[in-house]
Amino acid sequence: MRRVTVGIPAYNEERNIVNLLRSLEGQQPLISEVIISDDSSDRTPDLVREFAKSSPLAITLLHHETRRGAAEAWNEILYKAASDVIVFYDADTIPHPSCTEQLALRISGNMALCASNSQPVQAAGVAGRASVFISNWLRSIRQSGLSQYTVMGRALAINASTAKKIQIPSDMIAIDLYLQCRILEMGLDVAYNDDAVVYFKPPSSMQDLASQVVRAVNGHNQIKDMVSRLGIGLPSHVAIAQALKNAAMDPIGAASTVIGYSLMPYYMSRLKHTDSAKWHTADSSKTIDYQQLKVRYSD
Repeated sequence: MRRVTVGIPAYNEERNIVNLLRSLEGQQPLISEVIISDDSSDRTPDLVREFAKSSPLAITLLHHETRRGAAEAWNEILYKAASDVIVFYDADTIPHPSCTEQLALRISGNMALCASNSQPVQAAGVAGRASVFISNWLRSIRQSGLSQYTVMGRALAINASTAKKIQIPSDMIAIDLYLQCRILEMGLDVAYNDDAVVYFKPPSSMQDLASQVVRAVNGHNQIKDMVSRLGIGLPSHVAIAQALKNAAMDPIGAASTVIGYSLMPYYMSRLKHTDSAKWHTADSSKTIDYQQLKVRYSD
């Protein structure tokens, strides 16, 4: 059986880390190890240690007292992993029970990277509805073919031997996109699997939504030359067509997105370190109702 390492970069995730680990317990025996690279100053490491005492998962916690940024956490996991495939999950997500398998099974032959289908839950307010609309637009973009948005997800699988040849720059913001570009530069393939579902809670505050939008824009700007060289830039006509299609299906979400973007300048002015990989974390997207979610994906 193919061995799979689950890697989780974590920073102050005390409100969801145990829910994520519980969800992974149902995905054994596929998962041979779970590696958590943690910079938290809250109770996250204590919760992980306590959970590991009684969990059947083989959990390794790599805790650091200072915040290093997500790229360094990814690099540490890539270096430490002892499996054939590494599946990364953001610590504030919950994967569907089949997600790890759906991602890992696609890594074979020349296929070195597989992206997930991020599904929003518990959306609230203008910010939440805008986030849902953006998420659905991104899904339709990913379904339409390879582009710079294919691997902008909250979960992915990567061939471990290939990953160990890659060193992610410590200031990299769009880590997923950087890995996509590096994999393509190696002459290997990248896929999107719509059946690999991972759930996330959209931000309910405009400031948190602004933080996510600014982070995405700055991350893309960091590696726009790589995107251009590889020819994976999203054509504007595809972006517009998919936006109109999604607006017809979700007019309230489209209106919320317009309102949200019109307020961006104000909320952006309140954010700090927007050009840093150590960004403002979205506080309103951290707690997923795990019991409610279990009912949803068991239906």
